[in-house]
Amino acid sequence: MIRTTPRLPVAMLAAWLMFGTGLTLAADPNPVASPTPSPATSPGLQVIPLAQYQLLSLESQTVHSPGAGVIAVSENLFLVGLYSQHFFAQDLGFDYPDTYHSIEFMADGRNARHRYLGFFKSESDRPVVGGLQTFQAAGVYGYEVMQRPGFSLVLGGGLAVSDFGIETPGGKPWPLLPVPLIRASWESRLLNANLDFITGPNLGLTLAPQSRLRATLDARLDKLRDERDLFFEGALVYRFFDSDHPMGDLAGVAVGIKSDAYEFALKAEDESLELHYYALFGTVDLTLLKLTGGYAFDSRVRYRERTSESAGDGWFISVSALYPLGGSRNDR
Repeated sequence: MIRTTPRLPVAMLAAWLMFGTGLTLAADPNPVASPTPSPATSPGLQVIPLAQYQLLSLESQTVHSPGAGVIAVSENLFLVGLYSQHFFAQDLGFDYPDTYHSIEFMADGRNARHRYLGFFKSESDRPVVGGLQTFQAAGVYGYEVMQRPGFSLVLGGGLAVSDFGIETPGGKPWPLLPVPLIRASWESRLLNANLDFITGPNLGLTLAPQSRLRATLDARLDKLRDERDLFFEGALVYRFFDSDHPMGDLAGVAVGIKSDAYEFALKAEDESLELHYYALFGTVDLTLLKLTGGYAFDSRVRYRERTSESAGDGWFISVSALYPLGGSRNDR
């Protein structure tokens, strides 16, 4: 099953920041008309480099994950690309390699009631070149069939590309499958809710969204093997400023619990690696810099989707940073 919500905490922050608040992170103080404006300074386009690092330290395994990428946001378009490398410090079973790569890209556009979504994701020791099983991609189109105050419903469909476990008569993997698009959103003073469905459900909830003290829940379901295929992050959040403050409703602190995992498909056929864990965490979010850390527990390493072993308990820390290069969001 394709995971339709990439693990991009910094990128998701920027998307929420831009689309959810309309805040201008950086504007040109002396805008001058130019016949050939550069992408980084064109009015209406915000370009934001980002960097992140995560360390997961368990009793029998340690994972280092540095990454970098870029976000581009305009009135009707959101683009994000991220590359991360994951290094396992202790030897893995079955002589698996210790270094893996993640390449993620997402494009989300709109034009009136039309919606366009494309994404690409590869997590492997040999991303893309390792074969169909090492990447997933999809392109979908949707139309907003219902638009009312506080509610929107988009329906559509498209095609996904990957190794879905379906073989042709010649024994080769069938690479294409049609997929639906369902995107629903509800906004009120009590609750904001978002549901995306392409190959699986992705749910986002915010209780008391206009309050400085709020509760959030993000969840998605990958595959249907056991309870660890349910990934979630629930948090109690306190924002430093109200939504009408000049600084915006952005910076704050949070405490919560999450279920997360590293998942890789190896170049060798039917070889896969997963490291799943639960965590209690705390976050300090300063908008351009975000620090998260906490206690990781009940971890499990799974090889070939069959052989499992515990990696013990431990801790994790994550640092994310972004900085806008220029551009303006004054076109809203």
